Amino acid sequence: MKCYFCLTEPNANNLPYIDLLYVSLKSACENTNLDLYVVYDGTENGRCWEILQEFNVKIIRHTFSHKQYLPKTFSKEYIHEISGGQDIAYEKLAGTFMRFDIPFIEQEDDYVFYADIDVLFLKDFSHENFGETEYLSAAPEFSKDLQNMTYFNAGVLYLNVKNMRAISNTVFEMLKKGEKNSINIFDQGYLNQLCFDKMTLMPLEFNWKPYWGINDEAYLIHFHAMKPSGTIENSGFAMTCDTLYSMLSGHFQDIGGYIYYLTLWYKTLGKDGTSWISDFISQVFITIIEKQAEQIQSQQIEIANIGHKYRKYKKLFKIAIYTALGILITSVLLGVFL
Repeated sequence: MKCYFCLTEPNANNLPYIDLLYVSLKSACENTNLDLYVVYDGTENGRCWEILQEFNVKIIRHTFSHKQYLPKTFSKEYIHEISGGQDIAYEKLAGTFMRFDIPFIEQEDDYVFYADIDVLFLKDFSHENFGETEYLSAAPEFSKDLQNMTYFNAGVLYLNVKNMRAISNTVFEMLKKGEKNSINIFDQGYLNQLCFDKMTLMPLEFNWKPYWGINDEAYLIHFHAMKPSGTIENSGFAMTCDTLYSMLSGHFQDIGGYIYYLTLWYKTLGKDGTSWISDFISQVFITIIEKQAEQIQSQQIEIANIGHKYRKYKKLFKIAIYTALGILITSVLLGVFL
């Protein structure tokens, strides 16, 4: 089965993605029989190109077909606003949109697998693991709760090549018009707007998040939150402490999964990640404590406001009662003496 990656050569602000690429390709070569394709927009100099040459991958030199329309649709001011103050280069944005070109690049197979480069392959799989899908198969973004799923993660997809061409063309037309998607999360937003009601659920084991805990049945681990060796600033679009907290919310008891899979990731990389893992886990707990403290403070303020309103209404209630009693007593006295 063909597995596609899309890659814009990382710049100096995104160096962790070079190690992510290395681990993705190495783990795929060592643990699967996937036929690897990298759609690549970059130079033939430096470490990124060396990694592509090192592993048995087919390199497709390519620039996103509708890159010129990205500035029209997403102004720098808009990007800065929705990304938590980050300045995201259009080259990096174009790299994520290249997945819409895959249905046109691929001309042989009916179905292909797609993965972002922040993944770790654990064991082999094939078309038989997915079956047929009308457009795409995908798994949830943050929560494992499939019943209440309202949004899917686009970092790991199983694509019906022929049918996805129509979806891609719709996205291209929207970009030409400068039309944003209704969800405001770039390429993933367009996919959810156009495909959520048409998607087939992908088994969680093919897009397992490390903060979901340890899963011996997982085929692929997706580090779609905080990137190994990364920072808040270079770990994805709109990644902030608030985003990290939201991702981990409800999964704090599974933090051991993060430690386990991060350790495995660094082992695959061939480096000691103890220091970074320790710092990261510390940051997680600091974030949890800070956010919960903010919530407690907010609740205390809300309670104080309720108490203030209660005291205000209590005074008004007393005045009303005393006034009514005064009127009643006055009426009685007038009735007695008249």
